Amino acid sequence: MKTTMKMKLVDGILVRDDINGRNVNLNIMNGQGGCTPRGVVSAYISGTNIPLFEKRSNKVICDGSMFTASKHFDIMPPVNLPTYNTALNLEAIIPLSSREQLDSLVCLFCVGTSGCGPEASQVFDVDYTKWIAPEDLVPLRYQLMDNDLTDADREKYFGRKEVPAMNRIAYYFKAFDLDPVFKAQYIDGTPIDENLYISDNTIDVEVFIELKMSITKRDCRDYFYAHSGINDAKVNTISLCTAYPKDYNGHVYYQNIRPLTRLNFSNESLIDQTKGIDIIYDLFY
Repeated sequence: MKTTMKMKLVDGILVRDDINGRNVNLNIMNGQGGCTPRGVVSAYISGTNIPLFEKRSNKVICDGSMFTASKHFDIMPPVNLPTYNTALNLEAIIPLSSREQLDSLVCLFCVGTSGCGPEASQVFDVDYTKWIAPEDLVPLRYQLMDNDLTDADREKYFGRKEVPAMNRIAYYFKAFDLDPVFKAQYIDGTPIDENLYISDNTIDVEVFIELKMSITKRDCRDYFYAHSGINDAKVNTISLCTAYPKDYNGHVYYQNIRPLTRLNFSNESLIDQTKGIDIIYDLFY
């Protein structure tokens, strides 16, 4: 007996098998260079359920693809693209061994201003071969030299760089608010169990990591105050980043900071100094 299948690709990820009519998510690259993990991002006004945007799809960019492939097969990438440490000339750059580089994890995020034009409708498509350029990053914290972060805050903010010309200390990266949560469940939210392979449940299954992070009312603004004024305060692009922690002088300094993903969105104003943004970032596999 001859069997044929018709499979439909949508954005290179959603596959439909016309024999049994079921949808399957495959770990394959799409025609624009994106690949899994597939990120879905929602942002809300801090402390509320008021959405700024919901369920926006990110793109894994080139360095993120190499990171993922390295994790799958425990081999080094064929090329080392620049890190944010070197591009920004961050403090305390410590070389990593190959083993340490392979043991890097997704642990930070950064934001910038190169994701959208002046109008809200002018959101740029993410280029698989481009990161948020260092000059377009907005430091999460931008402290006066005589008012550096407390030790407790330095467990949240990373990528430290002194800027003597501005009498400031920049922190370009921030840790997640909570530990990542691993979820494996039916799409109605019911967790799967060890009987999955013999279950009669026909509901689709999803596997993802849920990340929660935030831009607080104290983040980002000081950079705009110091340079062009609060009326310019905004963000419109975000990246998850991979890195490896090293202890130095009593603090953690993340090394080999590289972008995993990028999402561009409409300009999100930070003029209101009471406004914070809560972000839920789900990475599907």
